[in-house]
Amino acid sequence: MASAEGEESETQPLTPNRGEERGAGWSESSVLKYGSLGLVIVQNSSHVLLLRYSRVAGGECEGYTSVAVLFAELLKLTFCCATILFCLEGGPCATLARLKTDIWDRKLDTLKVAVPALCYTVQNNLQFIAASHLEAALLQLLYQTKTLSTAIFGVVILSKSLRCNQWLALLDGEHGVVTAQWSQQDAANGGSKGDMTGVLAALGVSVCSGFASVYLEKILKGDKTSLWVRNVQLCIFSIPLQLFAVWQRDWGKVQSQGWLHGFCPVTWAVVCMFAFGGLLVAVVIRFADNNLKNLAMAIAIILSCLASIPLFNFQPNQVFWSGAALVIASIFLYAWQPKARESTSYLPVQGGEMSSPSRK
Repeated sequence: MASAEGEESETQPLTPNRGEERGAGWSESSVLKYGSLGLVIVQNSSHVLLLRYSRVAGGECEGYTSVAVLFAELLKLTFCCATILFCLEGGPCATLARLKTDIWDRKLDTLKVAVPALCYTVQNNLQFIAASHLEAALLQLLYQTKTLSTAIFGVVILSKSLRCNQWLALLDGEHGVVTAQWSQQDAANGGSKGDMTGVLAALGVSVCSGFASVYLEKILKGDKTSLWVRNVQLCIFSIPLQLFAVWQRDWGKVQSQGWLHGFCPVTWAVVCMFAFGGLLVAVVIRFADNNLKNLAMAIAIILSCLASIPLFNFQPNQVFWSGAALVIASIFLYAWQPKARESTSYLPVQGGEMSSPSRK
């Protein structure tokens, strides 16, 4: 990406022709912006749907949760290393030299990434637990509580300040989530222990996600390490942690039935979502503004709710839709920024010059 930006600066005199091209069709930046947003809508809506389906389908899709998360981390590591290899000139030797410089020679910076790597590992495992106990639509709404956890950790760790509309948005969002959850418990005549397990797991996902993102922001502020190298650093810690999870939870089953037992196309799709979801978010941050990202998230929530009706026989009531509307409204309210007061158009003048006309 850096080389592409450099080429644009060198070809600055050609900008008028680009304006003519925009009149005839979409520019490259528009294609990247709306294309990445479209992918985010698909990723966010299909992620919970595929995750839920892989848990309730049974039969051939009863893969081990710990193994699926491990494969997602291995796939992400392979993809990031391949991207570094493709972007750098010099082949594998240059790639290894770059990784040695950014990872081995900067051991302290690499060790700092161990904490968010642990958080992301726990988060990925909790997502499977939550999907085993909650409907996809409710799970999608509960995931939005990560905005609250991120805001709270930002205030505590980074000493950030929130505007009044952001605090109202957080309260509005949590009210919407509680309303949606209450509607489903009411429909099920009080809910069950499994429902509470799913809710706690989903809230754990939000807490881990919020803390990891704020922690990374704190330790990496001003750091110029590329996205791909940063993900390689995360995988260095997350893969051994996930191997430990496999050994602790499913090692006996893996030895008797094999690593790929219960893996179907849906399971592999979930693995790909886990591997590439975070990378896709990083691309969207690069090319899209906040309003479009919030719109994409709102559309993803609506699509998840609508798709859950035929896929899982989900029956939302009016109370659930009211909670979903509150959550969607909170997304836009949180990102809203009041316009700054316009400065006066008068030029500052000295006192002597100001008083001279009145004397005349």
